[in-house]
Parts: sequence; C-alpha cells; structure tokens
Amino acid sequence: MTFGVGMKKDEIIKKLQNFLVANKNSEEIESLTLNTILKHLGISKGSFYYHFKNKDDLLFQAINPLIKNQTQEFKHDIKKLNSLKEQFHLLFEPFVAEPNNTKLKQIDNFYTNLFFKEYTNKAKLQNIKKIYTSVRNARKSLLFQALKYNDIKVDKKLTILLDFLDTTMMFYYHINKVIYKKHANNEILDLIDMLCNLIEKQYKNK
Repeated sequence: MTFGVGMKKDEIIKKLQNFLVANKNSEEIESLTLNTILKHLGISKGSFYYHFKNKDDLLFQAINPLIKNQTQEFKHDIKKLNSLKEQFHLLFEPFVAEPNNTKLKQIDNFYTNLFFKEYTNKAKLQNIKKIYTSVRNARKSLLFQALKYNDIKVDKKLTILLDFLDTTMMFYYHINKVIYKKHANNEILDLIDMLCNLIEKQYKNK
C-alpha cells in the first residue's frame, strides 16, 4: 500500500467518514487503534500528526459533521410524524434493537459504549467528552423541536426531565446490552410512552 504522505486533511476526514458509514459493526469501530486507522486510510503517522492531535481528534472531526447531517435529516423526519410518542420513538431509536437508521445507531452506540468503557479513566474520558456532548446536544435539540410541534412549552423542569430521560436511556440500554446480554425494547418504549403521557398531561397548551 502506498501511504499518502501528502494527503490533505479533508481527504483524510472524508476517507474515515466513508469507512464509518459503511461499517455497521460499532464494536469493531470501538476497537480501532490508531495504527489500524492509518493502515486502512493509507496514511503515514507523519501525515496524520501534521493534521491531527490524536485519534480522538480525528474521530471528532470525522463524526461531528455526520451528527450535524443526521440532525438536519431528523428535523425533516419528525415533521412527518403525528404524535409526540412517534417522534420520541424515532429520536431514541439507537437504544432500541435493530433500528431502521443504522448510521444513527452506529454513532450513538459507538460513543455510548466508549463512554462506559473509559468512565474510570479521566484522561480518556476527557478525550471523548466533546463528541459525547455533541451527540447528546443534537438529540436534545430534536426533542425540543418535537415538543414545539406539539405545542408544548419547555421550561426548566421539563428540560431537567429530558436530561433525565436521555441519561436513563443510555444507562438502561448499556446495562441490559453489556451486563445482561439482552435487548430491552419493550421496556424502553414503555418508558418513552409513560414520559410522553406525563409531558402532554402537564405541559400541553400551557
């Protein structure tokens, strides 16, 4: 393989994006080492470090545009759905087994699982914090959009409730998948429905 010593930064990012989108196995992506990435992309360490600080820097610059693109697509998708429950089901789809949107599941699974794996290592946790925050902020903006479409005004208490829902989903999904080796589709959907009922009862048309 001829290494692309003179490869431009945007070319490296595009190559990694193509690999991430094509790869449906999030566990394989999680286990990628820098050397594996460099070999797959066909670039030298010298070329890599000229453009990026480390592996996490490259992953952030490659995945953050994908998150933004997915967010825009979902803004259009949730408009087509008729109820808050349907919209919330779509936005929390990564935490349900075999979702329709494999790219969104891949991104969420990758960083949710990585977050837990590196949770006890403060240095590594700091490295993934930016992309983890980006994923959560993107989903929160979409949840707010869904609430707006349903004439639900967001206040501080509702914001806290949404944060609780997002965190609960992540922990519940991870615990069931990693510790108990099972899917928890029905329980997750039931929790979403329960909170949607609560939100509509307490906040709609206020």
